[in-house]
Amino acid sequence: METTTRLLLPEVVEALETDPSQLLSLTGELHPADLADMAQALDTELRLRLFTILPADLCADILEHCDEEKRTEIFVPLVSSAPSTALAIIDTMAADDRVDMLAELSQEMRRKVLAGLDDDEAKDIRQLLAYKESSAGALMTTDFVALSADTTCEGAIEEIRVIAQEMETIYQAYAVDPNSTLLGVISLRDLVTSPKSATLAEIMNPNIITTTATDDQEEVVRLIAKYDLLALPVVDSNHRIVGIITVDDAIDVVEEEATEDVQKLGAIDPLDASYLATPILDLIRARLPWLVVLFLAVLATPFVLERYTQMHPAAIMLSWFVPLIISSGGNSGTQSASLIIRALALGKISPAHTQKVLWREMRVGLALGIALACVGVAAVMAREATRIGGLALTIACALVAVVTVGALLGSGVPLLLQRLGIDPAVSSTPFIASIVDVTGLVIYFEIANIFLV
Repeated sequence: METTTRLLLPEVVEALETDPSQLLSLTGELHPADLADMAQALDTELRLRLFTILPADLCADILEHCDEEKRTEIFVPLVSSAPSTALAIIDTMAADDRVDMLAELSQEMRRKVLAGLDDDEAKDIRQLLAYKESSAGALMTTDFVALSADTTCEGAIEEIRVIAQEMETIYQAYAVDPNSTLLGVISLRDLVTSPKSATLAEIMNPNIITTTATDDQEEVVRLIAKYDLLALPVVDSNHRIVGIITVDDAIDVVEEEATEDVQKLGAIDPLDASYLATPILDLIRARLPWLVVLFLAVLATPFVLERYTQMHPAAIMLSWFVPLIISSGGNSGTQSASLIIRALALGKISPAHTQKVLWREMRVGLALGIALACVGVAAVMAREATRIGGLALTIACALVAVVTVGALLGSGVPLLLQRLGIDPAVSSTPFIASIVDVTGLVIYFEIANIFLV
């Protein structure tokens, strides 16, 4: 919460408790995002008072800036205690935002809200709710400017002026035929700088980047980022425009996907809510399965150590350097996995680049391994003065081999999972490190068998 908002909060609480008429003057200069912070800090009773006093359109803006879990926590009591206020707020929200909020409600609560809305609006919401959560349809809004292609620029500006308050954005308009088939896109700048008598068909850009309602949201984000779009039109199988996806909604997807990938990279099942809003049991469920998998993955480590220490005459001396070897390989694999998983997520590489990626990582791994081998030999010389030649050579060769193998596994496993249609982020960096640990031990002792017998 911003300092100004924090300082103003006690006055807002006092106004809500004693003199609600002062509330508008206290909050009039605050941004809806700051008001959202303030609303989330109030108790349930004061929140109800706040949302019944403030204008419905401002309340809608506040809810759109609230955290998902808090938004539901605020809205549900409104539906129960002040249904007319709740309906007024829903009515002023952008189509995609109100669908997002209604999707978080129980079916019974959702039916109650939809029953109080206009039939056309309720039908529109039901259609949007029917789309898969990760699809473009679930992200789009049906509040967009669509104008007949034969409309003049002067007429288009007048139409936009009338409907502007109801639209998600007016910075782009879409030219359509009588069947709503998308013909072109016109920017607001083009409208105001073109001759008044020019038609939209004459000034529109017919080369339109579009998506369909069933496309994945990640693909939508890539298109918006690649073509620097303010909005991406969504079309049906007949190329009729059914909605648009604005850049602010795409940014929300980027944040969600990045958060999900970071959690997967840490070997955690993605959380549905923020960390503090997630119950302890859910945190345990998200982390325990992967910890068990990682535990089983390195369960072979003691057996490998036991096997080689029993058969190798220099086992005790070699064991001193086991942490050095396996941590180097694990770190190398983690670095490669992080780079490749992120590049896959951004669409910069694909399984088609597997050969090229592995060749690059092998060269990088060899170079890194040689560099670490120099450091490792110096460490051996400082630690062990006798039999320095064989031990130093063992450490050097093991570091080169293990670091290279780590780089290859760290890059190869995510690419393999992507080819199999599995989210590469599940090949988390702890998982890669665990595989490299066991593999590195085998490599280390096998090399020792060559140089220290």
